[in-house]
Amino acid sequence: MENLKLDELIVRSAWATGNVSPPITENEKNIVRAMRVFFKMDVDRFNKSYNTFTTLNGHLPQLKDKDPITKIISRWAACEVAFKENEGLKESNLSDEETGFISQITDAINIPSFIKLDIRADVFQLAFNVIYEISSPQLLTDNHLLEIIKIEKEEGVIYTRRIQPLLKAFFNSLEKNNLYDTWEDNYLALIKYKSELQDMFGKMDLKEFDARYKELKPLISNLKKEQIAKEKQLAKELAEKEKQLAKEKAEKEKQLAKEKAELEKNKTHEYSVSNGIHYCKYCGGDEKWREFDCKRELGHKYTLRRVQNKFGFDYSFQPVCNNCGDIRHYCQPDNKYEFKCEVK
Repeated sequence: MENLKLDELIVRSAWATGNVSPPITENEKNIVRAMRVFFKMDVDRFNKSYNTFTTLNGHLPQLKDKDPITKIISRWAACEVAFKENEGLKESNLSDEETGFISQITDAINIPSFIKLDIRADVFQLAFNVIYEISSPQLLTDNHLLEIIKIEKEEGVIYTRRIQPLLKAFFNSLEKNNLYDTWEDNYLALIKYKSELQDMFGKMDLKEFDARYKELKPLISNLKKEQIAKEKQLAKELAEKEKQLAKEKAEKEKQLAKEKAELEKNKTHEYSVSNGIHYCKYCGGDEKWREFDCKRELGHKYTLRRVQNKFGFDYSFQPVCNNCGDIRHYCQPDNKYEFKCEVK
């Protein structure tokens, strides 16, 4: 996917906002037209940037790593278009579609706490001051104004009057919110895109931000070291926790397997033969009772002995528990009468 230029991202964000709840009005179109004039963007370049994406929000991911000026102006350019339709600087007046689209831009800007209004409140008016500068309706009709703007760009006046105060408020707000890593990311992006920004707004003197970065660099480096150490410690704790959980899981599975094996074992008969009689050592049942589960867990241990029959005075061989003396007459396990063996 082709990357848009910085001014194309700003203009497209404004134009897309007008189209999320069509039809786009002439007043909204004029904002975009004025921006195009300010940025010297002809119709062909505008149409090419617009046709690069098939959806209105397709360009938003490209805002993520851009400089703070482009990020902020893209968002407030969208707000200016939305407010123009609703005649007032109140977000509560916006349609659901407009609010949702501006929220997508806010997310794409990817600045922590921006959505919490902290930084937004600090740069609100200054951002709109830039928008008023680059989207004035006079740009469409006043050639003398365009000549003045050209001179102001060359001399760095627009930067001093509009861009520099916005950058100061933005970076000061980041410091106030202790977002030093974000401060560094945006400063480096500002340096990276300085040449393209100067093509858009004119001469830019960033010496004060360079000096402040040198002052903050040791603090930022220490914070990064602390963050790296913290992440390593968290990773170590997570690895240990995962290891412990894996160990507990293995032990649990082992115990469950053991219990399952024990349950299966308790169900299994173990037959012996004596005097022509088959009987189970653990439940006393003969082979015809094989379909019933054995009850080893009851604790009986049977051997065949000569005992008096249950209903008579004659004797026969029956399974007798060696521990408690329980007699299984007729070699039949009593599946309802399941008392545990109690050693006498």
